[in-house]
Amino acid sequence: MTQNVSTIDCSIGSCDCSCAGAGATGPFKVQWQGAQKDVLGGDIRGHVDLEALAGLDSLYGLGPLEKVTGEVTILDSRPYVARVQQDGGLAVENSFHNRACFLVYSQVPRWQRVTLPEDIVDEKTLETELPALAAQYGIDLEAPFPFLLRGQPDRVVFHVLNKTDRETHSPELHEKAKVKFTLEETGVEIIGFHSRNHRGIFTPGHSAIHIHLKSEDGSISGHVDNLNFPQGLDLYLPAV
Repeated sequence: MTQNVSTIDCSIGSCDCSCAGAGATGPFKVQWQGAQKDVLGGDIRGHVDLEALAGLDSLYGLGPLEKVTGEVTILDSRPYVARVQQDGGLAVENSFHNRACFLVYSQVPRWQRVTLPEDIVDEKTLETELPALAAQYGIDLEAPFPFLLRGQPDRVVFHVLNKTDRETHSPELHEKAKVKFTLEETGVEIIGFHSRNHRGIFTPGHSAIHIHLKSEDGSISGHVDNLNFPQGLDLYLPAV
């Protein structure tokens, strides 16, 4: 089966912010504030002050920007806040001076690189096969856990939320607010969170994973909808 090829070492800090929930597995702990179901129910306020997380080392996280006007992605303590511009393009801001409707995040001191099985070729097969793969590396599947993907997928479809109406938010308006983009054969880094028990909280109601990307140069980021990677991507799991 798969082999632990290497590990990435990072420093880990302490989190003293108030959180709606937390799940621990080994040396990392997944925490979250707010909930997707509340956003879809009309509460699009910025419940999570990102500045409260700015001093944390080895931080990874994701969620929607307040008022459903963008996407928040955090990779190794660097934020990527994507917004759609008036011309339809994207602008990415590297600032913690923002708020999120909800956020899931974790400090991960070390990552271990895992060889992806050949039958994992898209986000659907990743969701299906990831639990068994993670279990081989000692990760508790009853608790949420983060993961990384790095490389050059064949094609990625992603969106950035851009609510422009003043109506009470709803699932229908949430879909309408998604502005879709496509990347082909572009190097990316993807942060994801898996949980069996948090659909509608920090994973979508139809999925056990929530994944965001940023391009290698950091000029593009957003929420991943579809991902195709027949070969060439590396998977990283937290070292436990």
